[in-house]
Amino acid sequence: AISSRTLPHLCLLKSRMGLDFVNGGGPMDTKPVNGDTKDLLQWLNDRRKCDLELANGTMMQGYSFGASTSVSGEVVFNTGMVGYPESLTDPSYAGQILVFTYPLVGNYGIPSDEKDPLGLPKWFESHKIHLKGVVISDYSYEPSHYSCIRSLGEWLSSQGIPGIYGVDTRAITKVIRESGSMLGKLVVQGSTPSANLEIDDPNHRNLVAEVSRKEKEVFVPVEESKRQVHVLAVDCGMKNNIIRYL
Repeated sequence: AISSRTLPHLCLLKSRMGLDFVNGGGPMDTKPVNGDTKDLLQWLNDRRKCDLELANGTMMQGYSFGASTSVSGEVVFNTGMVGYPESLTDPSYAGQILVFTYPLVGNYGIPSDEKDPLGLPKWFESHKIHLKGVVISDYSYEPSHYSCIRSLGEWLSSQGIPGIYGVDTRAITKVIRESGSMLGKLVVQGSTPSANLEIDDPNHRNLVAEVSRKEKEVFVPVEESKRQVHVLAVDCGMKNNIIRYL
């Protein structure tokens, strides 16, 4: 499988093969399938650029994946090694740009939208991605897992969520640890430029109203126990797994 760590080595072939590249904006998830080296190198060279800009002046340049749209929000981090589909659908990340410190993300792709016995999405913590953007160090273009039906980039793109890879996520995490969570922007090449992108501070919005259920829902266990217990739960951004355990 090709990951972004192999890109510098492949790009060294450019001069040896006499190839001229034009910096463009082709989506990285549309990988050539014919196996031609020239097409692969062209595809690698045409990656969309993306900038991560923090409110304290820190700026890092990487490459775009997912939706090709610029966003702003509160930048936070997650140190989990696995479980990115669950994190991305966690309502508590609404309005935030999430930095994954684990170096490789996307390697097992994204599973289907199938439902569990309670009628909830089986593999996700809610019905959609709630965060504003994703920041990772190394993106896996060829996911491999028995439950995978799409790549992380394809899933993000389908829900209008941008991502950036090729940046030092550990350095970003150190900045956030020292200064606390801060506002920032993901500025994607060809989309809204930074100067025209207003800062969206989620702390000034009623996030509970945005992510909670709008009407009552009743969940009945498939295997009913001998003792019937009724539990009332107030949804203030509840994850699906909380419902499963209740």
